[in-house]
Amino acid sequence: MKRNNDLKEPSGPISYGRLVFQAIPELFSYQMISSILLAAATWGLYKLINLVAESGGAALTTANLTDLLLSWRGLVILLLGVVLVAVFAAFEIFASIYLYDDILNGRTVRIFAEIAQGFRALRRFLCPGGFLVLLYIFIAVPLCGIGFSISLTENFYIPNFIMEVVRSTPLYNALYWIVMLALLAVGLGGVFTLHGVLLDGLKPKAAFAASWRLWKKNWKNFVPAMALTFAVLVLILITAVFLQELPMNSLEAEGAALPRNYRVDSEAVLSGNYTDTDLDVIVYRAVCALVVLDGGFLLYLLSLLASSCFMLRFTRCYLEYTRDLAVKWPSRSKRRGYGRHVLLMILTLVLLLLLAALIGLGFDDVVHRAEPVRIVAHRTGGVMAPENSLEGLELAIEHNCFAAETDTQRTKDGYYIINHDDDYKRLTGVAKKPGDLTLEETMALTITDPVTGATAPVPKLDEMLDLVKGRITLFLELKGASADKQMVDDVVKLIREKDCVENVTLISLKYDIIDYAETKYPEFNTGVLMFGGLGDVARINCDLLILEEEMSTDSRIDSIHESGKEVYVWTINTEQGMHKFLDSHCDGIITDQIEMAERVKAELANRTDLQLLQDKLEDLWE
Repeated sequence: MKRNNDLKEPSGPISYGRLVFQAIPELFSYQMISSILLAAATWGLYKLINLVAESGGAALTTANLTDLLLSWRGLVILLLGVVLVAVFAAFEIFASIYLYDDILNGRTVRIFAEIAQGFRALRRFLCPGGFLVLLYIFIAVPLCGIGFSISLTENFYIPNFIMEVVRSTPLYNALYWIVMLALLAVGLGGVFTLHGVLLDGLKPKAAFAASWRLWKKNWKNFVPAMALTFAVLVLILITAVFLQELPMNSLEAEGAALPRNYRVDSEAVLSGNYTDTDLDVIVYRAVCALVVLDGGFLLYLLSLLASSCFMLRFTRCYLEYTRDLAVKWPSRSKRRGYGRHVLLMILTLVLLLLLAALIGLGFDDVVHRAEPVRIVAHRTGGVMAPENSLEGLELAIEHNCFAAETDTQRTKDGYYIINHDDDYKRLTGVAKKPGDLTLEETMALTITDPVTGATAPVPKLDEMLDLVKGRITLFLELKGASADKQMVDDVVKLIREKDCVENVTLISLKYDIIDYAETKYPEFNTGVLMFGGLGDVARINCDLLILEEEMSTDSRIDSIHESGKEVYVWTINTEQGMHKFLDSHCDGIITDQIEMAERVKAELANRTDLQLLQDKLEDLWE
């Protein structure tokens, strides 16, 4: 256990607020340095994982998951994934707890020593109880919201297409909430487990039991103390957001006097050939960039410090409950390295100033006014009509959508109809699968929209093809148990008979049948749906990739484009998601909210220079 007793200037006790103020430079330096080191380690591990994933000749995705499960690559990737989680835990949780412990006990902070201590602590979790603790951090905390989390998985969530099934099935929904409540109880009772392992050397199982005893004994003190700390920190963050907005109005007013969508020839400016308007626009954009960067940096810094201060108070509670310490805290020493921490903060601000000047000059390259992102109507018309209906398809055409997405399955007697689920229960009340009914029996069913109550018949594929010919692109998903090579052959034959090859893109979650379609019928556009992938997914044999939003990063989209393939993102139904992806490099989004997408697209097209910079730079500090 670490005990750094080299403090050379003993000081009297001070208030908690003063302690936090004194520790800010050290907390800032730790966050900056550890973030850089973690980014480097993560980059290396991801490169190694991708090399393993590609060693079989193709990337591993949810579309060819069996390749992962049945090969040696799966085991190696799993082990590397465990290492990646351990690295994040060591940097972001274990080392941080040692840092807070040193600050609270008046010891000198040495950042690299804290990080080394965090990595040495990993061996304490090499046991069944330790693996369960790491598993809880990795999966359970993002879902239930209670406990220590790592940034690697803080946005982990159950995909929307799975949650749709869970919410629509009473039994699954009940089980989901039972599991969430159980995880919540485990998180509350075991909230001191990590501190017991790291600061008192307990085994994970014993630390968990001790945490339950501490919680039951001290929760009446702990909850108000942490709630008050949380409230103060939130108030500070809200104030910072308000202060950040103050200069925005005046900048917008200044920008109104300048020409809209003005393009500056940066090469001409650097050679001395510029106009007064060029100079005015460059200076204005540089000032806007500086305000946005500084405001974003301030919020980022305050968020990091707020998180650190919250955990500092949390750690103090643990020390109080286990050591019966005095109420006051020892003052921080300023002799050893304190000036370097302050200098790092100043240098960061200087770099932001230089970056703002460069952005002002290269504004057009930064905002990168890309081609408009296409809108694809999910299940023919989204929420505008009963799903997968002919009416929905007509509405998608009326709204000038680039494409409409739908799902086809095979009936018992070999015909192709339109339906998404494995059976008809949700939309028709009949718990029969498409393959269990003949075409005649299927045509007797009536779709009822679960929200509006509107009704429609189950469409046949040939009816939908008649509507799309020469009017709109149809993303036709080969779906369900009948999605096989026979379906590909039959559907291709039908599309050719309807003379609408140019209007149909064949897509599926099953890579083997898309690979078959792309190889045998190269004149057809093909696409693979996926919600996870490792390696160079652009190497997959198809024309376009349809990615779940969490895996649709800018770097991945650019990489896929470099291979000549298009990228669509599914299923985007929130304003936040639309603002992100309608302003991205992707080729299109698939959404149920067509009208919302149209509104957001119009808003994005009318942004000012300041708004463009806010949107482009807002993720810089994440």
